[in-house]
Order: sequence, then C-alpha cells, then structure tokens
Amino acid sequence: MSSFLYQEAKKKILDIIASGEFKPNSKIWNERVFAQKLGYTRSTIKNAINSLVEDNILEKRRGDGTYLVNENVNNSFEIGDDSPNSFTQLVKINRQEVVNRVESFKLIYDNKDLAIIFDNKYSDFYELIRTRIVDNIVVAVQKSYIPFSLFEDAHRYDFSNMSLYDYMDFKNHKPTKFETRIEARPISDNQFVEDTIKLDKSKYAYLLFLEYRGFSDKKEMVEYTKSWYNPDFISYKIKVKR
Repeated sequence: MSSFLYQEAKKKILDIIASGEFKPNSKIWNERVFAQKLGYTRSTIKNAINSLVEDNILEKRRGDGTYLVNENVNNSFEIGDDSPNSFTQLVKINRQEVVNRVESFKLIYDNKDLAIIFDNKYSDFYELIRTRIVDNIVVAVQKSYIPFSLFEDAHRYDFSNMSLYDYMDFKNHKPTKFETRIEARPISDNQFVEDTIKLDKSKYAYLLFLEYRGFSDKKEMVEYTKSWYNPDFISYKIKVKR
C-alpha cells in the first residue's frame, strides 16, 4: 500500500510541475511543503521525490535543495536510452495531456521468439499494445512484452490510466537500465502502425522506430518494447560520455 501512496504523490507532484508552478532549472518546494499541500507524510513525499530524481526529472543539489532539471518545454519530446521515464511523464513535463489508449492486452503462451529475446528464461508473456495520443493526434504506437511469471496479476490493472513502469515498480521489477536500438523504418512496414499514425506520405516515408530491452537493478530482463513514433513530434537524443 505504501508503494501505491508514493506513486500517487509522485503523480500529484508531476501535475504541479506540468501546471508551470516551477520554471525549468528552478528550485522546487521542500518535502515539508509538499507534505502539507498534498496531504502525505514526509516519508511518502521523500520517496516520490527520490523516484523523480531517478527519472531525471528532478535533481538534488547538496546543501541547496531539489531542482527541476527539464530544460525543454515545447511541443516536441526527446527520448533517450539513459532514463526510464514513461512516455506519459515526458509529455506531462512538456505541459500537454496524453491519452493512453489500450488497443490490445493479452497473454501469449509458449512464444519461442520472445523466449529467445528473454534468454529462454520465460515462455509466457503479456503483450500490451497502446497508442499515445496528444491533442487528438497519435504520436506513438507501442508494443510491450513482460514475463507472465513476474507480473501474473497485470490483467487486473488499467494501463490506459496507470503507468506500466509504476506497476512494475510496485512489483519490484521496474527497469532501470536499457539496451536500445533505433532505426528509421518505412511507414508501410507495419499495416497497423500505418493505419494508426496517419502521416502525409508526400512528406514522410519513414517512421522513427525504437526497440529496447529493460533490465531491473537485479540485472534481469523484465521488459521488451517496440515503439513507432510520429516524426512531427518526436526527436531522439543520444548522450556520449567521455
């Protein structure tokens, strides 16, 4: 229950950030103020803020407090492989509302192709297909696969209203490290995606395709996701560390 409480507090803090209460790179309220305004204990607020720090949305500065680190508040979104931000969080930080529409959610038994991707540790998987909609425009289509044995009760949750990562965090299997592959794929490569992301083919012939494997702190693979992004809205950022 306490895990859900900090996730609720986290969502409310995100709503405050999305409202424009804090400017990019500015100091946010301390834990005591958040606790008073939102009606949670300081311990719950601390856990929520720590989670947002892990998501690279907030930054703690020793002896100075906590700051909002996002620098880009506009109509486009950047995605990267160094952060476990959910798509919904990225859009909310850009002060836009996202609608998560679940197109399909089903259990797949004995899938050999997925088993190979997961190093043959699992054979049964949940497949979650979602479209991400902003201002009535489909900006992304995502297919996510998670092992049934790790998330047996996933069918009880509504992932149109709940973040998949919040659920995985509640089950103590949230991905924190990612292996990512990105490429440009022809619009006609996937009929469902072509029908869903309606683009002007005279302007675009390709979609941004992102494939990634998510690993928990225990270094176990817990997620495999394929995403197709609308190039009018999405850019990709890679940070090279030297």
